[in-house]
Amino acid sequence: MMNFESQFSANAKNMKQSVIRELLKLTVRPEIISFAGGLPAPETFPVEDLRAAANTVFDKHSAKAMQYGTTEGDNDLKDEIIKFETRQGVKLESQNLLVVSASQQALDMVAKIFLDPGDYVIAGRPTYVGAIQAIVSYSAKVLGIPFTPEQDGFDMDALVTKYDRAIAGGKKVKYIYVIPDFQNPAGFCWSLAKRQALLEFAYRRDLIIIEDSPYREIRFIGEHIPSIYLLDQNGQNRGIVVNLKTFSKILIPGARVGWIMAHEKLIAKFVIAKQAMDLCTNVFTQKWLAEYMKTGKLYDVIKSTCDNYREKRNHMVNALEKYMPKRWEIKWTKPEGGLFLWLSLPKFINTDDLIYKAVEEEKVAFVVGSAFYFDEPERNAMRLNFSFSSIDLIDEGIKRLARIITRELEAYEAGHRAKTAPEGV
Repeated sequence: MMNFESQFSANAKNMKQSVIRELLKLTVRPEIISFAGGLPAPETFPVEDLRAAANTVFDKHSAKAMQYGTTEGDNDLKDEIIKFETRQGVKLESQNLLVVSASQQALDMVAKIFLDPGDYVIAGRPTYVGAIQAIVSYSAKVLGIPFTPEQDGFDMDALVTKYDRAIAGGKKVKYIYVIPDFQNPAGFCWSLAKRQALLEFAYRRDLIIIEDSPYREIRFIGEHIPSIYLLDQNGQNRGIVVNLKTFSKILIPGARVGWIMAHEKLIAKFVIAKQAMDLCTNVFTQKWLAEYMKTGKLYDVIKSTCDNYREKRNHMVNALEKYMPKRWEIKWTKPEGGLFLWLSLPKFINTDDLIYKAVEEEKVAFVVGSAFYFDEPERNAMRLNFSFSSIDLIDEGIKRLARIITRELEAYEAGHRAKTAPEGV
């Protein structure tokens, strides 16, 4: 039999399976309560309105919808996206917009056009595993930056120190990757001051910022903060920010459609990269989404989604307060939007091991914290999704999770007492 491994490219050998996708295989049993996936709530999907929009495509645009389209994206959909972004204050022209097959394709394209083997990308500790996957698949590395204790963005002193040290050591840093709004996995939201500080840092060092914004519109507490893309546009307007968006979290994930906003010279390079991938994003789906957006109902869906997630987020936070053991090391974020929160445990609890016990003993699942680090992972944390499960399942699931964590604490303390007990006792 051929040794297929010997035929793989260096990039292919660097490709790793998604930790989240592998963990989800453990959760398919119906008795498992899963907080693992980044799944939107199915009850938010506007099925009948989307059905009507699809019928309109069949009735009015069937020939175009079933044909090849342009790589740049369907003009009807681009027009609707431009209107959508204009409502948020963004000045957007067609040449600054590219429709993609959801934002994961965009992340791969970013890595493809910017990274050479050995290059570095600045990203948070922790950060989105899909971004890490794309970076590593092109033989590049992540320069991890910690967040502040206030959870309002990067520790800027650490950023400057680590960047300067990397450059002095001969490393080439190509871009900064951030998720300023309700960061995946931790749910952090960057403050206006930290967004501006990062932009100024990038200006001084001629770095591109990749601003991943899948959850930006899903804010259910507090006031919206301008995107870094908008801050650059309203400020020095250097065009150094690339903004990635998707319909997956604001409408439906099954459409697999997103968009990139960037300087037209960057969009031109993205178009070339995309042509080697899929020629064009699914044309029927683009026409379908355009017809739906023309109804203006997307804004109602976003509002109802925010209402839905606010209730679920509040219930999960309340359940954690109610059921979790009372120890200072056990703490969780309280996001103002998005789909996730981050639960930290004592250092002696390894969630890489705990996940299997949780699934088998308590029938509850989460994503291990170590999945969200490039190197030196922290193994005492987990990501919990609150958007998908019902209120009742959130309550029961957190109760189960608290039981398995309590047993881990008791086992550690019993073992610690046994080690420290005087001989003969």
